[in-house]
Amino acid sequence: MPRNYRLPMYNRQSPAIRCLNFICAFILTLVLVAGIILFVLWLSLRPHRPKFTLTDFSIPSLNRQSGAANLPVKFTVNEHNPNQKIGIHFDYVYGSLYHDDELIASGRFADPFFQLPKGDTPVEGELIASGPTPTDQAWPRFAAEVGAGSVPLRLVLNSTVLFQVKLWDTREHHMKVDCELKVGGDGSLLQQYKNTPCTLYL
Repeated sequence: MPRNYRLPMYNRQSPAIRCLNFICAFILTLVLVAGIILFVLWLSLRPHRPKFTLTDFSIPSLNRQSGAANLPVKFTVNEHNPNQKIGIHFDYVYGSLYHDDELIASGRFADPFFQLPKGDTPVEGELIASGPTPTDQAWPRFAAEVGAGSVPLRLVLNSTVLFQVKLWDTREHHMKVDCELKVGGDGSLLQQYKNTPCTLYL
């Protein structure tokens, strides 16, 4: 007698389940596409840090016998914004000058300003030195460096910046710019330190 074989039964999904699966797949696809778009936008609008270059520096009459107190400290630091579509708001800029980690001049020297994308701004400043003087402990070394025509100094700039992307601004960031330099006996910037990049901490 031939055996009777039954064909296997397949459970067909109901229209409601198929519709639900389609909706879930569609939503997941939208989320994936949106994530890729946001990632590309983030890469194109991610702020790049500004760049600073020391272009000029001088302390006139640095080699006078009475010391550096009350002498003007003049400098220019060029600020460059490398961003294509992002502007930068700078708050008041403060400067400090150090010799052997000893503060010899400080103060506010620049008002707030806005830097356009792909723009450059020469930030000019002037401070008044408070020393060293012949009565200071650091004077012998300072006088020897002046006599040798090579005085190491460190110029530090501090400010607060905001990056402007289209119509919205990022949160505030504290900015510190550190410029290492040397001046000659007459107080002018040595040639090898002109147009040297400064270190930015942001």
